[in-house]
Amino acid sequence: MSACQQPVGAEQPAAAAPVVDLMAALRQSVESARASRGEGQGEEATVHDMPQRAGRKAAQKKAARNPAKKTGGRRPRSA
Repeated sequence: MSACQQPVGAEQPAAAAPVVDLMAALRQSVESARASRGEGQGEEATVHDMPQRAGRKAAQKKAARNPAKKTGGRRPRSA
């Protein structure tokens, strides 16, 4: 039996499934979403500074006041 021949009674291979270009599908989906929101092709996003949160300094002071407790490490196995 050569590599090209199939044994008698073997199933025929299924027809090849069509290949889907996932990147093209993603680009098309993104473009349709942008168009539905009314965004232009070359529009840039607006960038601005985030406001500072008031609670951050209080949390830092509390952490400095109460240092983290050290654990004992791994306990040895008992025999």
